[in-house]
Amino acid sequence: MGAVSRRSLLGFVAVATFLLAAAGVAGVLFIGDGRGDPPPQLRTLDLASCRDLQGEEARSCFAQRFLTVLDGRDDPRPGVQAISDLAWGEGGFLLTNCHVIMHTVGRRYARDAGVALANLMEHLPLGNDPGCSAGFAHGLVTGVAPDLDPSHPAESASVCAEAGTRWQRYSCVHGFGHAFMRLYGDQLEPALELCVELGADTAPDCAQGAYHDYWLAVIGADGATLRDRPVTDPRRLCGAQPEAFVRPCWYRAFLETRPDGFQIEAPRDLEDLCDGLEGVQREGCITGAAVIGPPDPSAQLEICAALPVAADAASCVRGTKVQNLLKEPPESYVSLIEGCDRFSAIARRACYRWLGKAIAVVTDGRFERTGCPRLSSDAARLCVEGARTIDEALVTFS
Repeated sequence: MGAVSRRSLLGFVAVATFLLAAAGVAGVLFIGDGRGDPPPQLRTLDLASCRDLQGEEARSCFAQRFLTVLDGRDDPRPGVQAISDLAWGEGGFLLTNCHVIMHTVGRRYARDAGVALANLMEHLPLGNDPGCSAGFAHGLVTGVAPDLDPSHPAESASVCAEAGTRWQRYSCVHGFGHAFMRLYGDQLEPALELCVELGADTAPDCAQGAYHDYWLAVIGADGATLRDRPVTDPRRLCGAQPEAFVRPCWYRAFLETRPDGFQIEAPRDLEDLCDGLEGVQREGCITGAAVIGPPDPSAQLEICAALPVAADAASCVRGTKVQNLLKEPPESYVSLIEGCDRFSAIARRACYRWLGKAIAVVTDGRFERTGCPRLSSDAARLCVEGARTIDEALVTFS
């Protein structure tokens, strides 16, 4: 892609040309394109007809089929796991789109099964899968939005503390960001005010859910709609946000609005997308741009390491799709974080800290004990420092 066409992305005048299937609406572009055998609960479903469709029609078709798997079940989690297993085995469109498909499934299941805030935690998936399972969790939380008391948002969101892992607590809080948006017809200002009430260590993660819902509404996906004419240029939208919410705003912006087929392939692509921005706005833009890079997190790091400005390289690392290694052996995480050695000194330290944190979240804290010690002494120290901050706001995470 030439420089002129890359720069033309900055205005985002072609929002209507988005392609969610390529965008990876879960914040992750998953690896895999094989088609495995479906789990037993799904073998009788007519999924072939869904595979013959494209875009929103295909997503709607899969959602309808998957709802029948969960219909009448008091505990939806085995069915959600079966759907997740199917998606990981099949790869391609289904895996890439499963997160947003399961948003719909989760919302409708919550409505049909009478899920309320009081019993929400009895239905949330227990795994760390950022695709199907996380999408279902976000849909469930959004589905109980009518049950929320906007005058006491922190009391409502306190149920997230009952989740078993840091990643699940994050996903729950992110879901409340979606729910707060639906309470107010996808109006950002009142939804973000509720996020602020959750406290400094939680508000940015709630806000990312709110911005995620906003960007979905911009493109008319996931049943999200905006009352007023939307701001579709992330420079305008994120430039007007409170500093603590700038990174969450940018994190989802390119995922949901990039033109068909565009992917970051070289450092110049990130520099062009974020040309002219400074400070936290540039930091957020670089991170958001990195998310639409290669699906292989190691390839992402190579691009980040080649950025000539250390601050840009450090921001780029925050967009690394660590979750794509979820099905890989533990050694893959060590191999990934060793890629921080390619960076200049300042960015290298930021790289080890961020990946130490992100991998610790994905592995339920195990990486601090089993992965960080396998690095060289200074790298191990930085890795542990990052891992020990997982209870702070994640801000840029999927």
